[in-house]
Amino acid sequence: MFKKILVGYDGSKGGKAALQRAAVLAKGFNADLCAFWVRELLPRHSDLPGEYEEEAEAADEYFKARQREVQEVATQYGINLPCETRRGHAAKTILRFADEGGYDLIVIGHSDHSELWGRLLGDTADRISDHAHCSVLIVKS
Repeated sequence: MFKKILVGYDGSKGGKAALQRAAVLAKGFNADLCAFWVRELLPRHSDLPGEYEEEAEAADEYFKARQREVQEVATQYGINLPCETRRGHAAKTILRFADEGGYDLIVIGHSDHSELWGRLLGDTADRISDHAHCSVLIVKS
């Protein structure tokens, strides 16, 4: 049914649930699976010397930790599971990557924000489901 699955993974509780579900689907459908983390853009200028470099280094370390978690899931399910990252707005970047890569399913975790927060500001899962060119599975943890 699905041949290429993209899972948004940020290390959150919802992200971990989405990663597990996507791995099960990929194994069951013998589909390609890619984990994807969106890194927020860093400010161009900083008031403090070295602040930009420290933020970039912290983000790199965070991504390396997410890569290790993704590889643990890949080993658990016996699947190939590359992990990609891009900078930008989370929903827009995931949608663009999925479209350019020809993915036919996006799996994303539901945020842990309150219902009021989601209604007022929206969240990444809502935006992706509204604008995706393909099927979207929103996993609640």
